[in-house]
Amino acid sequence: MPRGLILVYILTCLTSCAKWQQPDIIEPVKLIPLAAPLGPSRRIVQQISATWANKQEVLLCVIELNKQRIAIAGLSLDGLSLFDLSYDGNALSLKKSPLLPTVFTPEFIIKDLQLAYWPLANLQKTMPTPWRIEAISDHRHLYFNNQLISDVEYLQPDAAWSKSITLTNHQFHYKLLIKTISYEALPE
Repeated sequence: MPRGLILVYILTCLTSCAKWQQPDIIEPVKLIPLAAPLGPSRRIVQQISATWANKQEVLLCVIELNKQRIAIAGLSLDGLSLFDLSYDGNALSLKKSPLLPTVFTPEFIIKDLQLAYWPLANLQKTMPTPWRIEAISDHRHLYFNNQLISDVEYLQPDAAWSKSITLTNHQFHYKLLIKTISYEALPE
């Protein structure tokens, strides 16, 4: 099976539990509210290895962040554009390849990004009861009604942006190994 089709399969598996709506403006999933975009302005390139049901696939994400928006471009390792996602603090906008399944849910990409990289205080402000987030040593734990939902482990912590992390989603049964390839501050 070609790598591009395998990547489509991984995204289907990772998001099959959630639904998204047409048109290109998407109402956020009502699980955990998305936090606001966050400065400073920067561009990050990451390699994401996703594992689920003893399968693994790798993709690249180019992320641009500032106080007004989060923009993410997802690419296969072969350079195939899979999706462009933007969040302005109110609405999500998605342009996706026809290869991506209709169940692809971009909210999870943003929520995983925020869970791993946003300051803990910012996340706690947006989190309604019965959700809670804790930071212990090199880990973050996300709970719902005291049940562990996600765990982030910082393998190579860095003050600006962790170079290597694992994120395990116990609810949807996937694990991400995220390696930061480059981090560049952008002019404001």
